[in-house]
Order: sequence, then structure tokens, then C-alpha cells
Amino acid sequence: MRAIVLPGFGGPGVFSCEEVERPRPAADQMLVKVAACGVCGHDLLNRAGHFPHTKLPAVMGHEIAGTVIETGTLVTRFKPGDRVAVIQRLPCGLCSLCRAGRENLCVSGPGFYGEEVSGGYGEYVVASERNATLVPASIPLKVAAVLSCAIGTGFHALRRAALQLNDAVVITGASGGVGIHTVKLARLLGLRTIAISSSESKVERLRSAGATDIIVSPDMNFHQKVRAMTGGEGADAVIEIAGKPTFGSSVRSLRAGGRMVIVGNVDPGSVPLNPAMSILKELDFIGSAHATLADLKKVIDLVARGDIEPEIAAFLPMEKAAEAHAAMEDRSTSGRVVLTYQGSDG
Repeated sequence: MRAIVLPGFGGPGVFSCEEVERPRPAADQMLVKVAACGVCGHDLLNRAGHFPHTKLPAVMGHEIAGTVIETGTLVTRFKPGDRVAVIQRLPCGLCSLCRAGRENLCVSGPGFYGEEVSGGYGEYVVASERNATLVPASIPLKVAAVLSCAIGTGFHALRRAALQLNDAVVITGASGGVGIHTVKLARLLGLRTIAISSSESKVERLRSAGATDIIVSPDMNFHQKVRAMTGGEGADAVIEIAGKPTFGSSVRSLRAGGRMVIVGNVDPGSVPLNPAMSILKELDFIGSAHATLADLKKVIDLVARGDIEPEIAAFLPMEKAAEAHAAMEDRSTSGRVVLTYQGSDG
């Protein structure tokens, strides 16, 4: 199959277009012809060598939608021709986490696309009944590709934040692919959304997405403005998408008893935290990974009903993966960049 291959860690120009061996589905798996694959910040970190499970040469990409072309003998719920989207990980389905509906945390299955498992920058991937769901005809596959990560990640994070109607939530990295969809979801949930952006040029798009308030903070020092907007109390929760660059100000943005849900970290490394602040204010720090299969099904339903519209910055041919990565590193996009295969079901 054709694939955009990561032969070694490095900058956007490191990719090469090659012919590689097609993945072979096991008896409980199916072979999916990739229609499209989204590009996210995780991909940029993976390409730079920050994830130890990535084996080189690698075929990256975990935001995948496509068409089933072959099913194993144990697959009963899918057939060739089905249009599907997948969550980012292939779980085992047997461990305690999988049985509890937390298959996004499984470490016993084949693994994460683009790291342990050949990903969506290739023409074909394997999937299973444990990580795939049907996509209705009303949603183009090139849009369905981003639903699990770009929207599902924020959906999962807001669910873990356990917010109530009219609660105030700060969203960092709000103009990025995950951020802007989290803003839209927060509006749908009736939350007061305070969106943080480093660029004045992103304000109008954030306002259109439904942000109640927008703070432009190039220096990532925004907590005083958050407090002023919330009557001096602070926000009920922060959805921390940027991580290290905003972490300190995010902590100071929380009211007593507030919750920080940590979704991303664009600058890998440790962050400073004064334990006294979390003790005296009884702050909760909650990790949040990617969507579960149940999350993805709910997101697909929201999109199919028109309750949330995916933000796609650009559709590019798969061969322009390097261009997509460069644009994201320059932060010149708002929303998701999606790579597509020519002739795929759009």
C-alpha cells in the first residue's frame, strides 16, 4: 500500500512517500480502506520523537475514517462496504478497563494508531468491533475522520469535568482543533465559556464558535482577567489543552473547589505546582485521554443532528502531510487539517 512514512524523528520535512506492506487483519479484526486522516498536535509530538512506543519506520495518524473492505471470521457486526470511524486505540476488550467501558486506557491490546499500530497516513488500517462504529451517509468520511479526536477528546474532557448549567469553564488552546470544538460543546451544554487564545486573529472565529468571553494573552498570563470576569471567584473548571505554557495561569484561574482537566501538553516536560495552593483550595487535577467508543457514538449523533459542526481548516492530499505539519507548527490554522486519499469516499 501507499503510505506517508516517518523514517526517523525530526521536522515536517522528514516524511517520505513509500510502498509498504499492507496490515493483515486477525480473525477478530477488519481491514479498512482509509478515506481520510486528521492531523493533530499529538502527531507533531510523535514526529519529533516524544513517544517511546513509536517504532521506526512508522506510519502515523490516529484520526481515521474509511470503508471496510474485508472482515475476519469472528467479526459479526460489520461487513464490507460499511463506512466507519475509529477511536485512536485498538483495545483488547478483555481487561478490567475495557470491561468498565474505559477501552481508551487499555494497554493490553494492539495499541495506539501511529505508534504500536500502523496508522491512517497509510492507505489501509486494521480495526475491530471494539474500536469502530458506523458513520451515517449524511456525514462525509473526510469529516468523520476528526470526530473521535478533535471533538471526542473535548467531549470526554467535559464529561470528566462534571460541570453544571451556567458553570464557568476556561478552555486553553481554544483556537486549535480540540479547543474550538470544546468551545462549541461547552456552549451546547449551557456553560459560560472563557476561551484563551494567543492571537487576536482568532477572536472572531472563537466568538462564532460560541465563546462567552475571549481572552487574548500572548504571554499566557490570563488568570487575573478570568477572576475579574467571574466576580473575583475564579472558574469552576479549566480544560487544559495547551499544558505547560498555560498551566501556571490556569491553576490560578480556578475557584476554591475547582477542577482542572488536563487534556494536552504541547511543550513536553514538567510543570511547577505549589502543593499549598491545591491543598488550601481543594483543587482537583483530573487527567483526560481520548474518547471512548461510547463517546464517539454520541459525537457522531450530535454531528448527524446538526447540533455541532466540525471545524475543518483545510483538506489536503495525503502526500502533503509535511505541509499540514508545518502549518500546525506555525499555528497558522484554526480547526483541523485533514489529509485525504484521492478517489476516497468524501
